[in-house]
Amino acid sequence: MIGQDISSLSTITMPHRSVSRSEGVVNQPPRQLVRRLLFRTLPVAASLGLLACTDVDPTLNSSGIKVTLSQQDGHVVKLVDGTGRQLAGRPTDSLGLWTLDIGGDSARHTLAASQAKLFTINRKEGDTLVLEWREFPAPLAQLAVTARVSLRSDSTTAWSIALSGMDTVSVEQVHFPRLTGITVEEGAELAVPSWMGQRTRQPRTMLAGTDGKGKRLEFAYPGATSMQMVALSHPERGGMYFAADDTAAYRKSFSLWGEGGGDSTGYAMVHVLSDPGKNSNYAPSYHAIVGVVPGDWLSAVERYRAWGTKQYWARESRLHSGITPKWMTDAGAWEWNRGRSDVVLEPAAALQKDVGLPVNVFWHWWHHGPYDTSFPDYIPPREGAAPFTKAVAKAHAEGLHAIVYMNQRLWCTNTPSWTKDGAEQWAVRERDGTVRLETYNVFNPLPCATMNPYNEFWRNKYVGIADTVLNQYGIDGIYMDQAVLSLIDWSKGHGHPVGGGNYWMQGFRELAKSLRTRGGEGRGFAGEGGGESWMPDLDAFLTLQVSQERYMDPASGWEVIPMFQAAYHPYALTYGTYGSLTLPPYDDLWPKEKRPATAMQLLDEKFVRQFHLEQARMFVWGMQPTIANFLPDQLTARRREMDYFGKLARLRYGLRDFFQTGEFIRAPKVQVPEVDLLLSRISIYAARLGGPTEAHIKTPEVLSGAWKAADGRVAVALAGINLEAVEAVLTIDPAQLGVAAGARIVRHDSNGQQELGTLKAGSQELRVPVGVLEGLVLELIPPGK
Repeated sequence: MIGQDISSLSTITMPHRSVSRSEGVVNQPPRQLVRRLLFRTLPVAASLGLLACTDVDPTLNSSGIKVTLSQQDGHVVKLVDGTGRQLAGRPTDSLGLWTLDIGGDSARHTLAASQAKLFTINRKEGDTLVLEWREFPAPLAQLAVTARVSLRSDSTTAWSIALSGMDTVSVEQVHFPRLTGITVEEGAELAVPSWMGQRTRQPRTMLAGTDGKGKRLEFAYPGATSMQMVALSHPERGGMYFAADDTAAYRKSFSLWGEGGGDSTGYAMVHVLSDPGKNSNYAPSYHAIVGVVPGDWLSAVERYRAWGTKQYWARESRLHSGITPKWMTDAGAWEWNRGRSDVVLEPAAALQKDVGLPVNVFWHWWHHGPYDTSFPDYIPPREGAAPFTKAVAKAHAEGLHAIVYMNQRLWCTNTPSWTKDGAEQWAVRERDGTVRLETYNVFNPLPCATMNPYNEFWRNKYVGIADTVLNQYGIDGIYMDQAVLSLIDWSKGHGHPVGGGNYWMQGFRELAKSLRTRGGEGRGFAGEGGGESWMPDLDAFLTLQVSQERYMDPASGWEVIPMFQAAYHPYALTYGTYGSLTLPPYDDLWPKEKRPATAMQLLDEKFVRQFHLEQARMFVWGMQPTIANFLPDQLTARRREMDYFGKLARLRYGLRDFFQTGEFIRAPKVQVPEVDLLLSRISIYAARLGGPTEAHIKTPEVLSGAWKAADGRVAVALAGINLEAVEAVLTIDPAQLGVAAGARIVRHDSNGQQELGTLKAGSQELRVPVGVLEGLVLELIPPGK
């Protein structure tokens, strides 16, 4: 791990370099370094413009990107975009293009590329450079590192690395490629696909850290990072694009760290090795991608989407393949309630009658024990198996379908089954061999161990419970909480490599197959978050971040953006929100003395605009609408809000060729007033034992999104959270939306549809009246359709 020097390996000769403290490696005493450079000149492709002389740093050059590497040690000296603007690089780098984290029984150490005594750089076929580092002091004398960097046609470069001669050391992580001096200009944004997606408009502040000395951000994949890309760019001038082209879901992370005051940053992709200490060679089967993106986060996602939608996870996604259960694709809305059937299924029937659409039920706290402390002892249901099964049958007769909560990876250590089943020996282990524990319940903080789906023992346990739930109780499907996550497991003797690898995804796919085999046709399975690797196995994804202000401080600097939907909307159903008109519920099985007196009371009306915002986000971002903690009295006590919920749900349902299977495209610019919203920050656990309960954000009074149907029609969606009628001014260029001039404009809203005319060629303004809390869609129909 970076953070400890390698000087304790007394036989290693250190180079004469002052090692950067920003990455935690302490300065080393001067040592004489003899460095030999071999730069072999081969025929140069004129279009690439590679400088081919030994006294000039070698350069890869195209019309969109220019990368210059140091002839002395191979680090990135300059990375320049097509306009000549330098985006990254420094004249010197004390660590170099890569570092290795070396572990073992003694303290962990870092080895840097700059410590090689022999460095060579050669050209291969014009657009590729091959770099080699050798002659490391003992015990690393046999180590050799080879890297390749190649130009690609889309203003990106592809980087690969291979290590050999690792027999005498335990390499745990490879940081490659490393870039330093990445400019963080004023107005730049950092966008990360953390499940649904998030961006910060304050990357300088965030990367500087609270002390101004630099902060490290890590985004792990597969798991909470739903796609293999990160963008640091200015919305108008563009910037840096970092990605990987791994189709086998190997463990890796994207790492950025602030340099000094945050006006520049460093970046590395961190590759996690399997079975460190047992391998002589290592070479990832994928490339790290470093490039230039021309615009904002959506420009970056569009580039990634062009690759990602060609991969097996898109081709074999359940939605795209047409094998998602019809009751899930036909859902007009979801109700997310908790507790026994009388406070879950009966309200759902009332909601279904009110909205006039099929309603699915997302059901928590149905299980025998208290939430977050009794897993996986789910059965029998807390109201008893017979009453539960009867209530489910009645719900089916009313046209309802339900999925129930079953955490996919937690086994709480205070449960009888933990001891009875001998579960400890099958739990995920930390690097030091201890069981990996997680604690969530703030009212009764008991730990739960994490379980690896690769282990047949855990899969059999989970599938056995699911069999009872699906086939005896008649439940339609299972919500597999924490499914769209993965862990590094150091457990030995479990049949998988320790450390890195892709065993977690292999195990999950086996688990999913067993569940579907046991459950039979028509069962649906959902997971938490969003994740491309899970799309062939899960039918729906809970993307809660539309309501993230209820559990995350808006002052954190992160705001939600629909990156996952922008990349994979036609391939993955998304639903879900904490959005509620009440204060959170409290599990009856939690400590009674800690029960808040306000549980499930109606929220003060001063917070209702937060509910409007969350519903508007779901609508314009193409999600299946959801309401949490619904009770029938809200149909009268909060009639306006329920009307808004229903109007958006019905409008979406009638246009599902856009909002369910359409492709996310860039929306036209919309000019509307901004409004300051008061937000409730109270959730199931958040602020229940103290802390801030309110926050403010600014948001447009009308939210917008745009979608393209498979036949070329375009929909521009507008969802007003306005309490007075407003006029939205749209700047539309049909060419930018991918439709021809002369396209018909048809307005859809709760009153029906209305022809508004046709679009002219070029940019034009369209003034659209938006009533109070109104949702509407402008359908653009190409000529001849």
